Amino acid sequence: MKKNFLLLLTLLSAVQIFANVSLPKIFGDNMVLQRNKPIPIWGWAEANEKVTVQFNHQTRSVTADKNGNWKINLDKEMAGGPFQLIIKGGNTITFNNVLVGEVWICSGQSNMSFQVREAVNADKEIAVSNFPDIRQLYIPNTIGATPEKDIAQGEWKTCTPETVEDFTAVGFFFARELYNQLKVPIGLINTSWGGTMVETWTSRKAFESSDEFKSMITKMP
Repeated sequence: MKKNFLLLLTLLSAVQIFANVSLPKIFGDNMVLQRNKPIPIWGWAEANEKVTVQFNHQTRSVTADKNGNWKINLDKEMAGGPFQLIIKGGNTITFNNVLVGEVWICSGQSNMSFQVREAVNADKEIAVSNFPDIRQLYIPNTIGATPEKDIAQGEWKTCTPETVEDFTAVGFFFARELYNQLKVPIGLINTSWGGTMVETWTSRKAFESSDEFKSMITKMP
């Protein structure tokens, strides 16, 4: 009897987890969304579940497909905030302190992964780096033969003297200059990985279309 109860409890928990609306970890508190472009919001839910997204003055709804996938494109927004991004289904998810501005991918090898704490005059730069409209999302280094639907973990961090030392130095100084000129929020998505070879940044499709490398990619899973 006890074994059957535990099995039932496990099954009910699994159903509840699947039924809950969820989003990739690239979405979070303090994130920056790209201005002047349609804003894609996507995630997972129970099959055929109605999902509603609210942002600023916009409200959009969609029905998840048979696999539980859903996506909504919000209308473009001008730079501004902070806003709340609210996603409702069987549960409700609320992201706070969301800004709209310029979003940049900071990718590459050691020159991009080089952190502010290692920069020239780092102590002085860190001490005056209070820029609440500059944020960074660091993407953990993981290996995969095919694209993943989500990242292992992620947290958007607002630029302060307490957090900026972990920012990509090239990305931060670029963001600071851009912010000083444009006066709009700046989001950095840091996907750098020092010491990697250029081949690891090349898509399977590009390898397969290359006479020089297509034989190599056939050995990959």
